[in-house]
Amino acid sequence: MVQELIFIRHGETEWNASGRLQGRADSPLTDVGRQQVRAHLSWLAVHPPDLIVASPLGRTQATAKILADALKLEVELDSRLEERCMGQFEGWTLDEVSAAVPEEADRRIQDPWGYRAPLGENYDDMVERVTPLLDELLQRPMQRLLLVSHGTLVRVLLGGVLGLERESVLRLRQPNAVAYQVRLDAAGHEVVRWEGGCSAPGLLFSD
Repeated sequence: MVQELIFIRHGETEWNASGRLQGRADSPLTDVGRQQVRAHLSWLAVHPPDLIVASPLGRTQATAKILADALKLEVELDSRLEERCMGQFEGWTLDEVSAAVPEEADRRIQDPWGYRAPLGENYDDMVERVTPLLDELLQRPMQRLLLVSHGTLVRVLLGGVLGLERESVLRLRQPNAVAYQVRLDAAGHEVVRWEGGCSAPGLLFSD
């Protein structure tokens, strides 16, 4: 059974850099994004995963390929790791949403967990799709799995693994350059975060 899960977010994309909501839409990695991904290779070489499981979106596949080529690993794609669907607002900035449909922006602020963009998903929808995936992954006959996913979805993944309350899930952050290494133990889980090849204990939370 799996004893360790590694959560890597895709590197910075063009839409990340311009503050646009991506969801199921896509934009390519920037040069900075590719550098962020390569920075993980130094510590991953010391903690080599057995397999990479990635979202099939373009930005995560590009991230997984950089890692897989260097570490000589296979990549398994799973659509349940796709980013939260933001429906009609994919490609928009939050300022554009506030200016065009202020009532939607207000609903999102008032109920960040339950809010669904038109044709989009909320956090309960994401929990429903990733919970079976986590159960399956944890039963794999491997020691260490690397998951390449997305900023919002990884909140739900980590919340499920660590048993976090909703408030903590909403405050959890994973910038593009940050990875989380979770060591699973019956007595409790240890979390190490990595950025630029350097490590520190614990998760990052917004104020």
